[in-house]
Amino acid sequence: MTSVIMVAIGAAMLVVAAFAFRLTSRVGAVAMLLGAISLGVAYDNIAVAVGRLVGYGDTLSAINLPRFWIHAIAMPLLIVVAGNLVGRLGVEQARTRNVTLGGWALVVMLMVIGFVEDVVRLDLEPEDAGDALRYVNAGFDGPPLPAIITVLAILVLGVMAFRYAGFPWLFVGALVMLIAAPIGSMLLWVGNLGELVLMLSMLVTMAAVGGLPVPTTRPIPRPR
Repeated sequence: MTSVIMVAIGAAMLVVAAFAFRLTSRVGAVAMLLGAISLGVAYDNIAVAVGRLVGYGDTLSAINLPRFWIHAIAMPLLIVVAGNLVGRLGVEQARTRNVTLGGWALVVMLMVIGFVEDVVRLDLEPEDAGDALRYVNAGFDGPPLPAIITVLAILVLGVMAFRYAGFPWLFVGALVMLIAAPIGSMLLWVGNLGELVLMLSMLVTMAAVGGLPVPTTRPIPRPR
């Protein structure tokens, strides 16, 4: 059952990617960045789902290897996407020079930590997740700090969007992810479903920035 759920989540991520790319003409390069990250997350889900069919061995190990690069390098870039979108919702606090520079410094720091944890110290070890087979990193033992800090940063940006622009959806998506993440350590698909909700909330935010009708409590500034 886990494999089926992971395939469904992966397919939904592909849909998110497709819609994000279609928004490029409205919001610019940030849409391409969200689309690329969504493709990476889709790969992550599908790589786990196919483990049941492939079985443990060199092939599944090779299929799983990019998952760790995706989480180390791509996921912190969601902070860049969220910060850009929140600023374009009219939240001037998110557009100041100090916040922008601080955000990029945080993203680079998280990438470095993630690279060390998930690439340099990578030691693949097989692990069953329900009926899904995958490889995990036995070379690092501890909380996934880059992932946690990424979600917390997006949650802060979501709070800013809610408070200053009357736009709740990014906050809701980050909150769901924050709740789903610890459950995902026990039930894999719950954490991945939380990722899907987060990505959907960012897609909805992007749609609002692009001038599409999205429910909110205040008018969204015209696209620029």
